[in-house]
Amino acid sequence: MSKLIGKTWIDGNEALAWGAALGQIDYFTHYPGSPVNRVANDLEEIDQEHELGIKFNHALNEHVAILAAAGASLCGARSMVVMKHVGLNIAADPANYLGVTGVKGGMVIVVGTDPGATCSTGEEDVHWYVPQFNLPLIEPVSIPQIVESIPTAFELSERYSLPVLLFLPATLCFNSDAVDLPAPPARRPVRFHFEQNRDAYTHVGAKAVQHHAEHLQRIADLRSSTWRAREFFNSSAPVGIISRGAAHCHTYEAIIELGLEEGTHLLTTELVYPLNENEIRTFAANKERILVVEDQDGFLEFSLKNLLYNKSPCPIHGKDRLPSHGDLDYQMVLRAVADFLGCECNPPPRLPAVEIPERLGTYCEGCPHRSTFFGIDQVVGDSDSIIGGDIGCSSLPPHRPDWLLCMNAGIGLSQGMAQVVDEQSIISTGGEGSFFHMGIISLLNAVHNKIDFLHLVFDNRIVAMTGHQLSPTSEGHDQQVDHRKLLESLGVDHIFEANAFLPFEVKYRLEQAQKLSGVRVLWVRGNCAYFPDAEHQHRRKVRTLHIHNDKCGSCRTCFEDLGCPAINERPGSTDIYVDLDRCARCGVCLEVCPNEAIEVQELKN
Repeated sequence: MSKLIGKTWIDGNEALAWGAALGQIDYFTHYPGSPVNRVANDLEEIDQEHELGIKFNHALNEHVAILAAAGASLCGARSMVVMKHVGLNIAADPANYLGVTGVKGGMVIVVGTDPGATCSTGEEDVHWYVPQFNLPLIEPVSIPQIVESIPTAFELSERYSLPVLLFLPATLCFNSDAVDLPAPPARRPVRFHFEQNRDAYTHVGAKAVQHHAEHLQRIADLRSSTWRAREFFNSSAPVGIISRGAAHCHTYEAIIELGLEEGTHLLTTELVYPLNENEIRTFAANKERILVVEDQDGFLEFSLKNLLYNKSPCPIHGKDRLPSHGDLDYQMVLRAVADFLGCECNPPPRLPAVEIPERLGTYCEGCPHRSTFFGIDQVVGDSDSIIGGDIGCSSLPPHRPDWLLCMNAGIGLSQGMAQVVDEQSIISTGGEGSFFHMGIISLLNAVHNKIDFLHLVFDNRIVAMTGHQLSPTSEGHDQQVDHRKLLESLGVDHIFEANAFLPFEVKYRLEQAQKLSGVRVLWVRGNCAYFPDAEHQHRRKVRTLHIHNDKCGSCRTCFEDLGCPAINERPGSTDIYVDLDRCARCGVCLEVCPNEAIEVQELKN
């Protein structure tokens, strides 16, 4: 029996890591994204502390990550791949094949979903991929259940030779609870070996049809033999409520709050797909009506209606009572349950709203992106020039680009526009993280099609927005990429470089690039403010800056146009000053000040 570590307070990301360790994971890969961006860090800590010997793959995109996990699984390793919901779009192509080829070692695909779009550009409901992939889906309802679900998923995967999906909403990923944790078991004595089986792994023509039929049979076997759900309250009640995932806790509490334990039969399913038809029909047999409580589009409601069609007269309600957008809160669920059962509802008052001034996200003090956009603005001015944008730190307010959609939308949309627009100039932008994610292919596409196109790469030498993971250009990286050689090998016609902290150098290089034709790339490099280089660290120790308002002339270039948060306005005055506690000493304000009103002093040792 494993040694008990004891009750430990952990959040959803840590629960995933502990579940993987307790499930004796051998191989972990991911592409970082909120709300599951810290799983890799937490699992690495557990691995080092307990010497588990886990192999890690910090993938450059989700497509690569899921294939790497599948490759490890085909050699008998227990593998896990982690991504956010929009990342599943990138991984969808290989995910469609993994059910038909099957896996060997247990493989778990963890997806962080985001109802309410609290940490994403959208709240897309990826549940609709599940019947397309035809893979089992588990949705834990609590932090302890997350820990328990990973070993269960590995076992289920190996029993049916299928990858298992596990979805967690942001609410649960960021939630915390105290969990009794045993120490991870010792490493399994497994010799990993790929057994050649071209008949199983060659998926084309008649073989594809045969494999599809075998896949459907595995799912049918799982559907009829597996049932992971919990029932609460009165099984004889005429009213049934079915919930999944994080909605369970709100539903359970609402029934108790309303005193409806005797009149309600609650079913919470952990295995959301495929549903066991016999068990569902048994649940619905004595029900007059059923309410489905779930977030997003109503995937479980749709599945239940499809399963019970012409097999049960019981009406099923769900999205006619609850919204399909945003994150469900307790008051919403309480009102829906009360209305459905026709009882009085006195929801607890919401906490009084606190008057908080709006505080938009923005670049950190010393962020290289702020000065780079200042340089771009010097080129485009108030013209109708197009600035293509990508997600990441470069997308932060004041949202200088003309769109903010998905990974590589900057370089992707811009090159399409470049082929049809004659009178507007276009500057495509994006971080080096997006560039290495799939931007390389997009750039190669521009070369292949000989598009007259300009792309600017914001290289802050780290994948910053998702937790400061290493990028291929990070300082100290064992395999640091030479971006110039890479761009040359792609066939880029003209390559320019600039220092991000010298905005007028950025301006000059952009003006040079705009005079040329062909595929042009301006690579702008400047370290993330949280990982400054040695020069910037030294400056912070020895430099102070002072603004002479008598010289300033109230031009406010540094305060308004540059918008550095370390430059503030004195209360009741138009005078501005440098907050030295916040100032990163990046030197950009010195560069942009037209009046030489900022004095630099070097501290003496």
